[in-house]
Amino acid sequence: MKGLVKSKIGSGFLGIEDVAIPEPGNNEVRIKVKYCGICGTDLHIWKDNSYPTRPPVVIGHELSGIIDKTGSDALKYEIGDRVVSETYYYTCGNCYYCRTGYSNLCKDRLSIGSGVNGAFTEYVVVPEKNIHKIPDNISLKEASLCEPLACCVQAVYEFAKVLPEDWVVVTGPGTIGLLCLEILNTIGCNIIMFGTDKDTERLTLAKTLGADYTFSVTSDNIEDRIFDITKGRGVDFAFECSGAAHAIDLCIRLLNKGTTLVQVGLSGKPVLMDANSITLKELTYQGTFAQKWKWWDKALDLMSAAKLNLEPLITDVLSLDDWEIGFNKSINNEGFKVILKP
Repeated sequence: MKGLVKSKIGSGFLGIEDVAIPEPGNNEVRIKVKYCGICGTDLHIWKDNSYPTRPPVVIGHELSGIIDKTGSDALKYEIGDRVVSETYYYTCGNCYYCRTGYSNLCKDRLSIGSGVNGAFTEYVVVPEKNIHKIPDNISLKEASLCEPLACCVQAVYEFAKVLPEDWVVVTGPGTIGLLCLEILNTIGCNIIMFGTDKDTERLTLAKTLGADYTFSVTSDNIEDRIFDITKGRGVDFAFECSGAAHAIDLCIRLLNKGTTLVQVGLSGKPVLMDANSITLKELTYQGTFAQKWKWWDKALDLMSAAKLNLEPLITDVLSLDDWEIGFNKSINNEGFKVILKP
């Protein structure tokens, strides 16, 4: 079968190769992949190798599909079930983080698409315990957004005590930023979305999805506008979804004292920030990485309850052979979420 393989460490070294069809172990299931989204992590693996991998490895982790085969001890699900899968193929189960519910921080974790073979291919094998069944009213295409949505659900529900009518800034109108916006909109927040002059289409969609205000950091006088809107107080929360250093600094400047900045986006490299303002304003600077088990179910609940409008976020569905077109679209911010269909 075909797979999109990272063959060596370093920039590039990504292409279609023939790989063996995997067989599930005793406690594993094999999924016939229907859709797999292109993530910013995949772009880092391709271009700058800032995300660790163990080549040769099939990349891709934002999958939806149908169980095709089960191991002898995998008895919870049936062949034909429509499922999504958590990304961690292996966590040790014994370290402090695993034993206290933070397996996403296990130092020995191996994830599909980086540590072991992932889902930019026809079949992928995962532990049965990682599987979540897709509700009948969710399409397989939309279900491929469950992994990034679960990341955003964790960011909003676990790390920010957001209340209705709070003023919230979201920076970076990509898939992660727009999903955070939609979740915040269900809470009843006042949402301000930032992008650049290149994000005109994305900012227009952000308004459609519930943003109260959208601004370009390239051409708008951001600080004056925000402090005017919030009557001089500043915002209550900021979700930084771009990974850009200037966006982190802007969030720090716009936050009211005693408030929280949640860092969702990966910068790919060290960045400078105004640590003095974090101290003097008593800000909380909170990172969030991937997601824990419970947020997958919450993400599927939100999708099933039709509280989110996901269809506009998927602008391209391409064949696996057209992966490079899709990756370039993603890097150049053309459209929104690009999905490959093996």
